[in-house]
Amino acid sequence: MANTYIQIRTDEKDKKEASEILSALGTNLSAVLNMTIKQIILQRRIPFDVALPKENTISKPVRNVAASMAMEGMPLNDEQLQDLEEFSHKSAEEQEKEIQQFIKKYKEKEGNRV
Repeated sequence: MANTYIQIRTDEKDKKEASEILSALGTNLSAVLNMTIKQIILQRRIPFDVALPKENTISKPVRNVAASMAMEGMPLNDEQLQDLEEFSHKSAEEQEKEIQQFIKKYKEKEGNRV
């Protein structure tokens, strides 16, 4: 089978960093790109997840809540934002059940303080 030449443009710093990592793994960019091409053919898709970074996956309503909380002096950390995002996707029944469990735990904790 005849080989062909592919030329790509990329940031010099990115190429250097990727090459160093791949070298430490015992391979190189050419081999990894060839593996990627083969996987595209075999899987008939991009062989890895293409997604926005987690910090960009928070919905607008959750970002609005986070902004309101921050304005009140109660900023949310990344884990809390993710929990709130997951909660927002639950059904009303699931949310109510989770709220009741939280209230129960809070009351038990307060009861232990007395």
